[in-house]
Amino acid sequence: MGYLIDTCVLIDHLTGRLSSRVTAWLEETILSGAAFTNVIIYHELLTAARTAKAQNTIKSLLENWEIIPINREIAEAAATLRREWAAKGKVMGMADSFIAATAAVQGKKVVTSNLKDFPASIALNPEKVAER
Repeated sequence: MGYLIDTCVLIDHLTGRLSSRVTAWLEETILSGAAFTNVIIYHELLTAARTAKAQNTIKSLLENWEIIPINREIAEAAATLRREWAAKGKVMGMADSFIAATAAVQGKKVVTSNLKDFPASIALNPEKVAER
C-alpha cells in the first residue's frame, strides 16, 4: 500500500502548519517511498504557488516522488465516483474525483484534512494515520 498525499496536507507541510507528529509521519513515509502524488495534486500545488520560489520549493519536495498520471482506468473510475455521489445527492468535484480514483485504482489511501470530499473507504485523516 501507499499514501496519496492530498494538496491540503502538502501545503500545510510546506507552511509548517502540520503537527510535529504528522510531520514526523510524513517525513518517514516520504523516506520509505510510500508517499505518492498524482498530476492533479501536482497541478493544484503549482497553481497555489504564487512565486517562483514557492514553485521551486514544491518541485524540490516532489522531485523524487512518483507522480501518477491520469489514464483511462482512472478517468473511468472518477466518472463512476461522481455519478455515485450525484445519485446520493452529493457533489464531488472533478479534481477530487480524479484524486479519489487514483487512490482506488492504485490501491492507496488518500491522506487529507478534507475527509468530506472523499469516500470514507479511502480517506485518512493525517492526525489519525500518524497515530499508528
